[in-house]
Amino acid sequence: MSYGVLGSRAGHLLVETLRGAGTSRSDVALQAFLLARGPVWVQGRLTLTSLHATFVPHRVGAGAGTLTLDLVDVAGVELGGGVVQRSVGLRTATHVARFRCLGAPALAEQAARAVDAARRTSRKR
Repeated sequence: MSYGVLGSRAGHLLVETLRGAGTSRSDVALQAFLLARGPVWVQGRLTLTSLHATFVPHRVGAGAGTLTLDLVDVAGVELGGGVVQRSVGLRTATHVARFRCLGAPALAEQAARAVDAARRTSRKR
């Protein structure tokens, strides 16, 4: 399995809590990001690999630190509405990370394929 970059986009990230605090590494990371920044859109870059989705805030939003989600923890990928910029939602057990960017439909397809592949690989172990 290759760990190379599948896609990378500049945009804005918003983390929402759906219910309580989760126990997976991704939910813990999302909760820490939310506590550091609050429920606001943070500008930065999302990079998708075959195992992780990593968000690095730009300098203006650097107080939040890097956020890394394990794709095996992602329960679903959603495509939000919009005219120019749409959002890609990465849903875990207790959070959803919404990333608003140009080219969101293609990024959502890449993310969905990567999540499926990561799940298949983790089941084989």
